[in-house]
Amino acid sequence: MGKNLLNGLMTVIVTLLTLSAIQAQTVSVSGKYIYPNASQTPLSNVQVALVDKNNQVISTTVTNSEGIYLFPSVPLGDYTIKASSNQPTNGYTMKDCFTLLLYLSGYNTLSNIQKLAADVDNNNIINQADLNLMIAKWLNPSVKFPAGDWKFEEVHFTAKSGKSMSTDVPLPPSNGTSSGDLGSVFSPGNKPVAAISSTLINSSVISNTTIELPVKLSAGTPVSTLGLTIECPSNFKIEQIVPSIQGLNVNLEGNLIRATWIDPNIKLLDVTSNTTLFVIKGKVINNNEATFSLNENSQLISKSGEVINAAKIELPRLAIQQNETFAFALKGNFPNPFNTTTKIVYSLPSSGNVEMKIFNIQGQLVATPIKGYQDAGIKELPFDGNNLRSGVYFCTISLKGDKNFNATSRMVVAR
Repeated sequence: MGKNLLNGLMTVIVTLLTLSAIQAQTVSVSGKYIYPNASQTPLSNVQVALVDKNNQVISTTVTNSEGIYLFPSVPLGDYTIKASSNQPTNGYTMKDCFTLLLYLSGYNTLSNIQKLAADVDNNNIINQADLNLMIAKWLNPSVKFPAGDWKFEEVHFTAKSGKSMSTDVPLPPSNGTSSGDLGSVFSPGNKPVAAISSTLINSSVISNTTIELPVKLSAGTPVSTLGLTIECPSNFKIEQIVPSIQGLNVNLEGNLIRATWIDPNIKLLDVTSNTTLFVIKGKVINNNEATFSLNENSQLISKSGEVINAAKIELPRLAIQQNETFAFALKGNFPNPFNTTTKIVYSLPSSGNVEMKIFNIQGQLVATPIKGYQDAGIKELPFDGNNLRSGVYFCTISLKGDKNFNATSRMVVAR
């Protein structure tokens, strides 16, 4: 009996030692976070947390320059890898908004990482609310995504015992993406380049005199989605921005004008010829030149979802006339709005060939009130608009002489 008891005790001791060794066994867990663009860019300085099955954080680390993280001593068990980042993100483009619209309309599908990026309100449902929030934030960057600026795939794994007391557990690469970036086209750290070329239209104006400046756009094909960011000069005080096309949203933040257009029914906007998108009403507050410029992240998207690289936009560049009495200026028409008749007031600093034209908002010529030689001075031209329909029109005037000038003002026919 004594021998059997001794054998039994030895068996228990061996079992306890074996269990203790298994419990004390750890593994080394490593993985990598990448941006799912064409270059598979590694994501460095990402905070990575090791979370157990009770949702307790066991350990944290940071990815290195190659996007790799390592947890060297992980006890056996079930875990989740969670990541986050406070780094700046390039965000997304209006093309991503159109991609989401196509998905919501049933025209395309999204991959898992695209769905993760699209869920900007972080409620695990992708719907119109996500699209509305993406458009709102593009128009006004101060809007915050409930999901934050970054979304990362979570990794679930089990650390199992092996033959040796130390085992490496390499996890497959995981994706991280800017919230809203369904196209996965950005490279972290690089800014997007504007796909629209700009042309400066020179005009001569009087300092501290309110003027109206049309912003015109043309493209080689009808547009499904539009996103523009225009930087205004610091010496130009904006009084009002008036949209000229239905459904255009415009926001002014600091010296940046942001404009978006997207139709929920995927209707197209015809801007094949120079189309006035909106009118900037304001004044130059000093005697310096005022030049408007196109900022990055400006795009036009075709019906097929491709960027329209042939798009061109006309932006103003304003020079100041020091002699107000004989400065070249198109002072506008009075009254404005008008019913049938109005007076167009302008001044010429020198004599020369003058041409005045009236265009509708589609850029079509509807009248040529003046075409010929005129002397310098302040002029008043009676204009009969009885044959024009109600709506917005643009009056342009040019002077060709010792110096060339041109200007534009906005006219409204209201009946």
